Amino acid sequence: MLRLEAATTNNNQMQNTISQSNSTLNAKVLLSVLLLMCACASPVFADDPAIKDKDPLGINNIPRATQGTGVEPNIGTMIDPDIHFHDHDNRFVKIGDYFGDKPLMLSFNYSNCPKLCSVQLENMVKSLGQIKFKVGVDFDMVSVSIDPLEQTSKAREQKDKYVHMYNQGESVDGFHFLTGEEEAIDYLADLCGFKYKYVPSQKLYSHPPVFILVAPDGKIVRYIPGLNYEPDTIEKALIETSEGKIGGSAFDWASYALGCFVYDESRGKYTFEAMAIMRIGGLLTVVGLIVGLVPYWFFRKGRPDDIQAKPENTDFDTENDILLSPTSE
Repeated sequence: MLRLEAATTNNNQMQNTISQSNSTLNAKVLLSVLLLMCACASPVFADDPAIKDKDPLGINNIPRATQGTGVEPNIGTMIDPDIHFHDHDNRFVKIGDYFGDKPLMLSFNYSNCPKLCSVQLENMVKSLGQIKFKVGVDFDMVSVSIDPLEQTSKAREQKDKYVHMYNQGESVDGFHFLTGEEEAIDYLADLCGFKYKYVPSQKLYSHPPVFILVAPDGKIVRYIPGLNYEPDTIEKALIETSEGKIGGSAFDWASYALGCFVYDESRGKYTFEAMAIMRIGGLLTVVGLIVGLVPYWFFRKGRPDDIQAKPENTDFDTENDILLSPTSE
């Protein structure tokens, strides 16, 4: 009996020892994790002490490469037509040379961009191939290099690449790739609300992907951000930018005359306005009244006014439902 109790006591002591060891191990592991997290977070604290209280782990921090970049829409701003550049054939041009009778789709890119610029332009060119409006016929595309060191030969390569991808013979003259001095690039970018910067450590430019729709008179009308471009959105943006000068179908004219579509900045597309239902209802009511009343007015106007009155000396046989001949007195 004594031996059994001793064995039980020893067993309990061993279990307590193991439990204490596991607790100690868990505590050490937890402490190590906390120290590692503090070590990782310390550079954030050093960069901005104010972040320590608001976001100690730096989860919501904007990457340094993209800080100070973005788009601030300047819709309604008139672009200075006298900003000087060189085109893909090294000819001296002004941005205003591309204003006139057609809308302009403007973007900021550069040929040495690792990936973003090519994805942006390729996706847009693919979408443009699915719409009824044609580059060079209904609108022009202008890509301005944000790298002041870019050579004209690179701009020529970019033009040839995207003209070939678009594969529309009449559109060769609708693609324009421009290079320029840093002052000219910055001036145009500021007018468009386009913010970019050079990152020396990576030897590249940080910039947002966006297309800017410019009216024929040089006024900024619409921004299409991101990398996915729906053909329907592009068509509506071009119609809006051209002030109705392209898109001659009755549906296009009626849609924009009634203001049926509004541009949703958060979704980057045109959406049907609820108020348009009332406008369409009112229009249909007016059309219905015109269709119904015009024939009535027309035929009534054609009726003779000298309709003979009913003879006074007539008798009516109510039993046989016939009109009797008038009798003379």
